[in-house]
Amino acid sequence: MLKPLSAVLVAVVAGAGRPAMAEWLTIEKTRATLVYEESALTPPEAARFANLLDQGIADVESYLRPAAPDGLREGRITYRVGADLPYSMTRGRTVSLMVERVRTDSAPYLHETVHVLVPSPNRSVWLREGFASYVESYVSENIGGYDARVFARTGNRGVDGEAARWLGGEAGRTVLPWVGTPGEPPEMVEERRRVAAPFYVLSQSFSKFLVGKIGLGRVLTLVSSPDPEAALLRVSGRSVSDWKAEWLGLIGTPRADRR
Repeated sequence: MLKPLSAVLVAVVAGAGRPAMAEWLTIEKTRATLVYEESALTPPEAARFANLLDQGIADVESYLRPAAPDGLREGRITYRVGADLPYSMTRGRTVSLMVERVRTDSAPYLHETVHVLVPSPNRSVWLREGFASYVESYVSENIGGYDARVFARTGNRGVDGEAARWLGGEAGRTVLPWVGTPGEPPEMVEERRRVAAPFYVLSQSFSKFLVGKIGLGRVLTLVSSPDPEAALLRVSGRSVSDWKAEWLGLIGTPRADRR
């Protein structure tokens, strides 16, 4: 269903100094609500993306729900598409996506959907982002939808090789200490290529490794824990540093660099 959004955003017309009303439209599906600036997408583009969002929620839920010990967050998810965003983000049950990525089938809608469905009340950015990236790739490779490939270019099938290549240079080795540790590397927002890219790739590779070793259900427990690193020791009997060393050895990192 397509209808005008009751509230509109006010923009300043360049050089005119007077407000102009930018109309936003909504499409409501069973699980998803798409809100988009009228000039951002054509009606066919908007209808196609709304269907993709609605099916994406169902696909992510079909993978996670059977393994989720405490269930998933319930309720409608709103996706906002506009041109005023530096990158995609999630706040509560609202996902904001860049219009250019939507137009080119490179919007991380599956990744952001994971953030809505799975609570993450902790500071372990490596697990929150790495797990969402892992699920995005898994769902697109095995169920449906597309992988935005914002940072990892080859999905779960090639992320270990990408991680090893990043660790062969200074950028990867610089962010490695933050993988398995609460917090995030300095300048991750400002330096998307130099800092965020290697951090996300390494985090996805490590998250994939953990799912393979201890199972999806236990990793979901870690993501939703206030202290994932302590929870990992509790559910597996091994510390995050032990698991990290094994992961690094598996992807071919020299022992001296396994920090």
